[in-house]
Amino acid sequence: MLSIHIETEYSHISPYSVMILLSFIAGLIGQYLLNVKRGVGKNYARYLFALGPLLSIEGGLLMTYITSNGESFGLSSIGGLVGMYAAAVIMGLISRDRYGAKAMLDNCTLVLPLMYSVSKMGCFLGGCCFGVAYHGPFCVEYTGNGITDRCVFPVQLAETIVFLLIFIIGISLERKRRRNTVFVVFMASAAAKFMLDFLRDSHTGCVISLNQIICLVMMLGMLTVIAGKKMKKQPL
Repeated sequence: MLSIHIETEYSHISPYSVMILLSFIAGLIGQYLLNVKRGVGKNYARYLFALGPLLSIEGGLLMTYITSNGESFGLSSIGGLVGMYAAAVIMGLISRDRYGAKAMLDNCTLVLPLMYSVSKMGCFLGGCCFGVAYHGPFCVEYTGNGITDRCVFPVQLAETIVFLLIFIIGISLERKRRRNTVFVVFMASAAAKFMLDFLRDSHTGCVISLNQIICLVMMLGMLTVIAGKKMKKQPL
């Protein structure tokens, strides 16, 4: 059986921390370039570059703390996403430019799959958010984090691949100026997160997780916004 062995005890810098840092660097640079390309003022683009990671980290930590009833203190991807969107909204309100505000929100949606993809490599190497028990090809054997003598599904690696593909498709559609690109990326990301959550060990014994509920709410919210815009365009 082809398996992957990962040692999670490191004497120096943890790869999890490195990948989280790289995810912010990649996402923020990508967002800055897209914002400038779409005509967002460079000052506001730079301010968002600084504000985004602060609110994202705060949102990620706060989400984990709340959902664990104060028993855990880690980064939640959903909380980080909310923080990034909050930063874009704040900069949009400060700029008082409706076009710029929409551009920042759109570009935030486009780069978030890239950030999530890179960050999940950190989870994969660090041994957190691991998958369900699995003994097929490419099962992962972790040592050093309390789950020894057990093979698990490489769900973090699956998330890295899926969300990288979503990012590539989104950027390709954006370059071709296809309509509804942001809608496609948003819905694909939420749907992928919903489906892949079934493969997490934390989902064992759970009908539907809080993350999945949030994904459903996000998709419903996006559909409601799109339906509302279409209704406004229809003549009375």
